[in-house]
Amino acid sequence: MQDSCYKLGQFNDRQGVIVEIGSWKGKSTVALALGAAQIHSEKIYAIDPHRIMPEDGYWEDTEKEFLDNIQQAGVSAQVVPMVMTSAAAAQNWHQPIRLLWIDGDHRYEPTKLDFSLWEPHRVEGGILAMHDTIRKNGPKRVLWEQVFRSDRFQEIAIVDNITAMRKVSHASTGAKLRKNFSLAARALYIAARKSRVPNAKQTGRRLLEKLTRQPWLILLLAIFSASIAR
Repeated sequence: MQDSCYKLGQFNDRQGVIVEIGSWKGKSTVALALGAAQIHSEKIYAIDPHRIMPEDGYWEDTEKEFLDNIQQAGVSAQVVPMVMTSAAAAQNWHQPIRLLWIDGDHRYEPTKLDFSLWEPHRVEGGILAMHDTIRKNGPKRVLWEQVFRSDRFQEIAIVDNITAMRKVSHASTGAKLRKNFSLAARALYIAARKSRVPNAKQTGRRLLEKLTRQPWLILLLAIFSASIAR
């Protein structure tokens, strides 16, 4: 997981900062910061309330462990901890985002809110990556409603539970056809995951990675090879 996020942090195709929604104990935050430091000096804004919220299923206060981990990793100067909700962090936000990583609350309404609040700040050509887009109904539904049906996204890359895509002003006809191809491959992969055929899931995952590989994934391929698990 750390190597995957290290490579993700190195994406530098556009100008802007990195925003991570859902930092937990900072494992992915540290890797993003270490990777980003090799290419540029922009900050990583790590958004997570960290507090105990029984009504939302969060039973652990992770703020101290998060801060200790980024301190021990030597990336405190690169990371801007935003110990608050996504909605609170979005208030008065004005910086362009080149890489938006959404891995917060995976229920539908919170995921939709994260997307609607932060996606408009992503620069054209910037990358959006979301976790649990195969297993969790919230991210899956948001992708269908906001991304797959839109002409503002293309070059969709899907591997296992992670989906990433590039933002554009308007997808070309060719890009739309490639998107439909990617979605068809995704449907086959989901079917393979549910089947009882030996090795169907593993074979489907490898095939989907190859079929949806994008030019801008040269440094990012590792993050699509496995889910980021807590």
